[in-house]
Amino acid sequence: MDLKILLLPVPFIVIIIAFAMMIVILGIVFWRKSTSPISKQPKSAKKDETNAEETVSNAHKQELIKTQPSGTFKTSSSEPVPLANTVRTLLPDERPAGVKWQVVGQTDVGLKRELNEDNFEMIETTLPDTRPCGLYVVADGMGGHEGGEIASHLTVTSIKQYFSECPPLSETTTFKEWLEKAVSVANETVVAQQDNRDHHDKMGSTVVMAVVVDQQAHISHVGDSRAYILNNTIKRITVDHSLVERLIEIGQITAEEARTHPQRNVIYSTIGVNKPRMDIGFYQVDLQPGDRLLLCSDGLSGLVDDEDLLKLSQSYADPAVVCQVMIESAKRAGGYDNITAVIVQMDK
Repeated sequence: MDLKILLLPVPFIVIIIAFAMMIVILGIVFWRKSTSPISKQPKSAKKDETNAEETVSNAHKQELIKTQPSGTFKTSSSEPVPLANTVRTLLPDERPAGVKWQVVGQTDVGLKRELNEDNFEMIETTLPDTRPCGLYVVADGMGGHEGGEIASHLTVTSIKQYFSECPPLSETTTFKEWLEKAVSVANETVVAQQDNRDHHDKMGSTVVMAVVVDQQAHISHVGDSRAYILNNTIKRITVDHSLVERLIEIGQITAEEARTHPQRNVIYSTIGVNKPRMDIGFYQVDLQPGDRLLLCSDGLSGLVDDEDLLKLSQSYADPAVVCQVMIESAKRAGGYDNITAVIVQMDK
């Protein structure tokens, strides 16, 4: 009896020691978590990240513009990697003297795609006759795995390189001829890369670009990326190289029916197709004070109708805000495609 009384507390002592050790271990774990950078991040910061795409405050927008890089960045393997949401404006030291317009661009991966196959570029220089000149490009890639992003990247970079090496406006070359040559250079660059890909995995890209000099925009496009002029009204400049656009022209369908047509994504002219003749659109428009030239992929124009684009443009004085709210509007409408917009706003 006495022996049993002496041995009885032993299991309880073991349990108490084990419980104490567990408390110590848990305390160490929680202490380490509480000192980590992730746990220390205020809840408000995470909330701000979540709501970043739902707000259009000027302060938030300006911070995005200052900190975001261009449309792609490169890994150590030199392959272009798209950014999910990229905002860019040209800083004063990137702009020639005498520029009489503002410019901002933004691309967003959207809500359904894993890769951003859109790309854009904004570059400005001074022509030999001392006039400031801007080149603005939007490309929407198409193809198999990673093919679209490569095609749009090649399209944009080849046009940018051609602009740097052979700027427009010489005694023997018109803007129309320069733009046609720039498109041809981009096409040859993408076609040259097709040899390295399976014939079932071809790639291509649409493109819309504008050369802005003085109060004029010289615009060229291939495919269904578009150019608009917005001010008190909205005017679409380009005519899509698409099946539904042809059906509208011959009266088979209406413009409203084209927005939901099952073959609305079928286009008949693209960068990267090796054929004797490519359809290239060319347009020249006069720009008035206050005009906004909008270049965009069909991820925007296919989801936000023209009247809504005009309303959004008229609602904000800052083109960077307009660019952002247009993209957010496309995402609220479904965001099933990548979305890119570049806005050139003429000074008043």
